[in-house]
Amino acid sequence: MLNPVAKWRHLVVALTVIATPVLVAVGLVGGGRYPERFDAKQVVVWPVGGDAVRVREVVDQDFGSNKRHGYQRLIPTDGGTPTDIVASSPDAPDDLDVTNYGYEVRVRLGDPGKTIDGQHRYILEYTLPEVQLSAGVLKLDIIGQGETFETGRFEVVLVGFELTDTACHVGPYGTVGGCTLIETAGEYRVVFEPLAPGDAITVEGRIQSFTPLTDPAVAIPALPQRREPAPLPLAAGTAALGTAAAVGAFLYARRRGRNEVAGSGAADAAYAGKGTGTFQVGETRKVSDADLAEMATIEFAPPEGLHPWEGAMLLRERVDADTVGAWFSEQIAHDRLALDTGKKPTLRAGEQLAKAPDKDRVLIETMLAGGDLKLGSYQPKMATLWRVLTVQQKKAAERSGWWSSDSAGEKAKYPPWVTGLAMMLGGLVGVAIWFGFWKDQRVALAGALVIPAVVAGLLYMPMLYTRSATGSAMALRVESFRRFLAASEGNHVQWAWQRGVLRDYSAWAVALDAADTWGAAVQASGIPREEIAVATRPLMVHSYARSFSSAHTAPSSSSGGGFSGGSSGGGFGGGSSGSW
Repeated sequence: MLNPVAKWRHLVVALTVIATPVLVAVGLVGGGRYPERFDAKQVVVWPVGGDAVRVREVVDQDFGSNKRHGYQRLIPTDGGTPTDIVASSPDAPDDLDVTNYGYEVRVRLGDPGKTIDGQHRYILEYTLPEVQLSAGVLKLDIIGQGETFETGRFEVVLVGFELTDTACHVGPYGTVGGCTLIETAGEYRVVFEPLAPGDAITVEGRIQSFTPLTDPAVAIPALPQRREPAPLPLAAGTAALGTAAAVGAFLYARRRGRNEVAGSGAADAAYAGKGTGTFQVGETRKVSDADLAEMATIEFAPPEGLHPWEGAMLLRERVDADTVGAWFSEQIAHDRLALDTGKKPTLRAGEQLAKAPDKDRVLIETMLAGGDLKLGSYQPKMATLWRVLTVQQKKAAERSGWWSSDSAGEKAKYPPWVTGLAMMLGGLVGVAIWFGFWKDQRVALAGALVIPAVVAGLLYMPMLYTRSATGSAMALRVESFRRFLAASEGNHVQWAWQRGVLRDYSAWAVALDAADTWGAAVQASGIPREEIAVATRPLMVHSYARSFSSAHTAPSSSSGGGFSGGSSGGGFGGGSSGSW
């Protein structure tokens, strides 16, 4: 957690590293390795009675050269908890494991004791029981924006419905349009070739009628073509160069962004001062984020006087939607704000709002001046508050004294000579590719070196932040508390409840990305159910993160007809898929 580099950044760098070997593998230069991807997906949806729909997903997954147990699917429960889940595979282990986290259900197919690679097919079926067909509107998220792999061919089929005013949206959450549902013989279809990583799909329409079906009568597509092994020498050489460039950029950023710590041991480093300000006493030394993380232990309480959003900023070294969301979870924890759940989550004034610090009270009262605020769709007052909080948090980062250069409130920077060299080499490779010299082995080798270096340099810029001795001390104590939350069991929750800090700890769990583990520990704690419902309300900020996001994100402008003015990510279902 002390390493500010998100996993997706490593993934993007890794994909950049393997880009040239993949081109070699498909014959543009020579043989090579294969990345992980989805060859194809077919998702069929049909009504089965009441407000329920049945979903069948045919997934052709290519694990490439990676060793994986099998396929994983994450299904949100906003359309009800999925039921009647069945799965099979004609050519891979298909053991079924289902875990319900409350806000989503994780489905895993495969043998935990066995790994596979290459291309395989999985067929998964489940029922979403509460998608509100009786309201006369069909609105389904076929897949969310959490996909990390490209899908070569993604087909969506709706059967058993008679629809008007159909619409289709593809892209990041909030995207309007981009695709069209085609009606043929009572079926509605849309095909994407390919579907890019991170693109969500939402389909919608007004329901004129629907017919419950026991079988969709939609043919399962033929298996995609299986590839043959390709020569490896040039691919191996380009992969080695790309890896060296990415690792070099990572190591440079890590070294330049080393943190100041006080004393010679972990205890000295963790208690090198209190609160904000610059460390004044004793000698300091520099350590990497990884070395700093090794000094962390486990603490049963957060640093005194620190807000959850400040803890999130200290560990992640940036101000973003997560730090702002942590502010909301803290307000709910102190009952200054209340989040009512239901068909449409609603924010209202909490019973303790009048006792809130003036700064927070004024912000909340301004947001709620027109009454309770419904989440799930764009709300200008929420967007305004979100921007204000972002600015305030950035200014707080600059004043904190927790960083010796480039605080989390501003963008980190490389020295001018590094930026200039990267631009020059990148430009030369880009010109060579533009003029069609990509098939030249020398250009392939140069691209394998330069492109990962430039991309890694950009994505690893968050590592350039240098914590001061005080900042390192505070970050260590926050990380030690995060580890307590992440490793907690039911007895730890009981301990927090008995001391009256369960609501505060739930807010911290949201801020420090430990909400899932902490929530599971709460459920296993034996605390009375009515107490759990009250004490863990801050966790709802995590469960309803998409509703908060849509409330402060302005919708894209669009033209043309359509009844809903909808966008991708606004319906029931969705989620993401991958491997495990």
